[in-house]
Amino acid sequence: MGLTRIAKEHFPQQEYSLREGLFIDKDELNNWLRRYDEEGNPNGLNPPLGEGSDQKEQEESNPRTLSHILEQNYMIENSDGELELGGIVIGISLNSVYNFRITDENGLYDFYRTPLDDEVTQEDGERIAAEVVTRLRDQERFDGDFNNIPIVIGLFREQPRESIISGTYFQTAIAEANSDLGSWDSINENFYLFPSDRANQDVRDDSDKFGRFQEEIQNFFSTYVGVVGKGFYQNDRLTELTVDIPLRFYGKTEIVALTQFIASIIPDYYEDIKVEVNVNSVNGEQESLIVSEPGEDPFIHVMD
Repeated sequence: MGLTRIAKEHFPQQEYSLREGLFIDKDELNNWLRRYDEEGNPNGLNPPLGEGSDQKEQEESNPRTLSHILEQNYMIENSDGELELGGIVIGISLNSVYNFRITDENGLYDFYRTPLDDEVTQEDGERIAAEVVTRLRDQERFDGDFNNIPIVIGLFREQPRESIISGTYFQTAIAEANSDLGSWDSINENFYLFPSDRANQDVRDDSDKFGRFQEEIQNFFSTYVGVVGKGFYQNDRLTELTVDIPLRFYGKTEIVALTQFIASIIPDYYEDIKVEVNVNSVNGEQESLIVSEPGEDPFIHVMD
């Protein structure tokens, strides 16, 4: 979804339609994601093994920065009324922590992790992005057709594996038709989990407001109801909130009552942002959905 937000800046929804990426095939992509090796994998975009007396030291001295690559194709209608490729958007996902494993002499795995500096991942992400554009522009790839369309790149920084928040896009650039990659623009986006120490520290007012919202929902029942939120921030402003509420041992009537109650109090707390509330059973099945858009009455759906 973050990559789609970036794409909208260049490919308006009124003119372009999204299609799953089709031009970087699986085998090629796997080779790109592996380490560079002059003889074994010259197309690898991750740095080669570093120096060291054993594999652990070699992995740690030059950790892998590239984690994933996501391709999206944007189609536009031509003069004959047919859809043709109008642009490509590439998401480059970068590690903030490099997790790796090494097989010991008994055939068992030892697991290790190496934190990466943000400046290192940014610099390597820019290098990888420029190389991806060069490869897509290659004359041997579809007879050089990709020279005639813009290619947009988004750099995404992953959070550590144990984090509930996946990560954020932090930079974007575009290679216009018949051009190399242009200058980079920063993206000010962030996610915060409510409640959390990080939210209390960085966005205290929003954290306090969610605490009051959470408490009012929990007071609806005599027994404890878990309420967890994920806030999406753009340019340091909360623009969207997703709330998950897992329920234990409640009947349909109580679910309907809770859903109606939540819908009634959302405008008291969040008038100018989109709010989505998912009420789920303990086994993960969704029981009800509430969607509140700014200036509109909340939409409610209770599953049969």
